[in-house]
Amino acid sequence: MVIIKELHLVCQDIKRTKAVTYKGFYRGDDTFYYRLLSLLEKKFSIKINDIRRIRKNVFLIKSNDFWFILKGYSSYRKLKVQETFTKALEQEGFIQTYQFYVHDEPIIIDNMIYGCIQYLYPNRTAFTYKNEKHRKEALLLLTHFYSVTEHLVNIYQYILPPFRIMDKWQMRKDQFLRNKELIEKYIDPFIVKEIVSFAEQSLNNGQNSSEFFQSKPKVVLHGDVAHHNFLRDVNGQLFLIDFDLISIGPAVIDYLQYANRILPHMDWSFEELERMPIFSELLQEETFLSYLLFPTDILREWNRFFRQWDGRNPESLQQVIHLTLDQYKKRKKFYDKVKRLIKE
Repeated sequence: MVIIKELHLVCQDIKRTKAVTYKGFYRGDDTFYYRLLSLLEKKFSIKINDIRRIRKNVFLIKSNDFWFILKGYSSYRKLKVQETFTKALEQEGFIQTYQFYVHDEPIIIDNMIYGCIQYLYPNRTAFTYKNEKHRKEALLLLTHFYSVTEHLVNIYQYILPPFRIMDKWQMRKDQFLRNKELIEKYIDPFIVKEIVSFAEQSLNNGQNSSEFFQSKPKVVLHGDVAHHNFLRDVNGQLFLIDFDLISIGPAVIDYLQYANRILPHMDWSFEELERMPIFSELLQEETFLSYLLFPTDILREWNRFFRQWDGRNPESLQQVIHLTLDQYKKRKKFYDKVKRLIKE
């Protein structure tokens, strides 16, 4: 792994023999691009051949020697939390993630603080929740992650916020209700009513869940277990990436979110979920079952749609409609089974 001493440039200008290419930029970005290139040239003793925007404030930098990720943070504190956390993971034995190339003086452009991250060369076979083996492998990686972060709680409980799932979901439901009349223009009002009912039942059943969560050991939660935060490298090893949403809480919160992520790829099969490690025990817990009733993906995506939609992208509307209706019968069958188990 290249360390920052190998990157640091002391008062030397780089003469390129090959033009630099840049992709993913938009009209009007030229000034930003040249400023970024100039800063990189002054700091690193490498010949930069390509700068590619991956998403907002995240860039892939390619040189002759190696590639790295440049990621922007809104404050120096946020960057340092990420740098120290990934380093702490490595020191505690969790090596299935990237490391930062730490520099005394970070790159600052337009009030964003940029950190340099090790690039993980991806495998040709991408990780997917559609694959049963991949799902189980990711679950084992998360379990390993929590076994390590449990030892970091004493330090990070003073740095990271607690995860308050009830507050988050209550806000999500309230926002969905504010958009309810608009949603009913595209979705059968009866289905919308059912979705709200599932959310309210989940929140009502979970109101007395503090004892359930307090009985579980606290860990540093990942906070976003979407499939794109698992990456298989060129050697076939699975990595966990992107710790922007880390917080403090019991691992069961991330397991709950993981279940919500994978169920659509399992045809909402309760039996298949029950056969997986961890969930075979959690599905015996009434509180966990209650939280499984919350249709978090539907509420999240409709709220995001109305927050971002400008009326010019009909595809985004079709996507959220498809998410809601495509597996609705299977989802409802799953929820009905969960409700029966809660009553037993």
